[in-house]
Amino acid sequence: QSYDPQDLTAFQTQHNLLVKPVDYLIGPNDPQSCTKIENCSEGSLDIQYLMAIAQNATTVYWSIDSNSQDPFLDWIVAVSSTNRPPLVHSISYGALESSVPLDQMQRFNLEACKLALRGVTIVVSSGDDGAGNYNAREDLKQCGFNPSFPASSPYVLSVGATQGPESGYKKEVACGAETGGQISTGGGFSWSFKTPQWQYQAVQDYLFGSKNITIPSISEFASTGRGYPDVAALGHGYSVIIGGKSISLSGTSASTPVIAGMLTLINSERMNVGKSPLGFVNPLMYYLARIRPDVFNDVTEGNNKCMTSTPDKPICCPTGFDAAKGWDPLTGLGSINFDKLRDVLLHI
Repeated sequence: QSYDPQDLTAFQTQHNLLVKPVDYLIGPNDPQSCTKIENCSEGSLDIQYLMAIAQNATTVYWSIDSNSQDPFLDWIVAVSSTNRPPLVHSISYGALESSVPLDQMQRFNLEACKLALRGVTIVVSSGDDGAGNYNAREDLKQCGFNPSFPASSPYVLSVGATQGPESGYKKEVACGAETGGQISTGGGFSWSFKTPQWQYQAVQDYLFGSKNITIPSISEFASTGRGYPDVAALGHGYSVIIGGKSISLSGTSASTPVIAGMLTLINSERMNVGKSPLGFVNPLMYYLARIRPDVFNDVTEGNNKCMTSTPDKPICCPTGFDAAKGWDPLTGLGSINFDKLRDVLLHI
């Protein structure tokens, strides 16, 4: 997708933000196409909120040609080939894990590992169509447990979505279409990649230690697979300017650039005092959940049985996952308390 620099300027002006253009553009971009919202919704949402959170950070808009057979692999190979790649990347796209050849996913993981050694953090949205994924939105016969890639990669930080406080409610719950969230936070377990050691105990606690929820039969999903998402942020009711018009959008496409912006700010402060960039943060996040659980706002209500739809006519599958205390495949470890996370990571 594309974004319009004029929309970015209008957004920054409307919200009294630092008015600053994107520093570097890599790949195709067609601002004129933004007269149609569907051509620029993801790109505009990403760039407007990433730059709203991480103001004054050097920002790159990196896109891949629409004719690419594997845009995720093409993108990460291009980033890996860069002498000084950006230190935090936000990705709001995903494919059905089952549709991506295993060798291509493994190559993506290898490049992600290499980038992590260079201090790079990759943040990926968990999807907006619950556990069933977007194929079930049009055909309920496709319901089931269909993980999204690259969100299911063990080498990215996967981000889910919550709702509640933005609408005046004190309770923060998993974002769901049936509760007015427009989308249902994606999440589940990878069929291709085993549960990493750094999240093993958290996943086991969910599968075998959760109370007052119903866990689907472990024969139905990849119970020994990599669980995602890892963390979450509010994902409902974001004001975005596209084609000169202000509209409201929701999704993990909103929560993901917010988390990426947070990590960018923390990276900047760490590097200002001579510390290294965060790089591969996943093991650290799960460690903090054990020793400093106050870094996360545990989200214990909601489910991800539904797909993107309206609350009056929700499109839902019979199966999905429930939120629970601790990690769950809806909002991960929970939403991030930025001030506390920042304080901890500046002293590590």
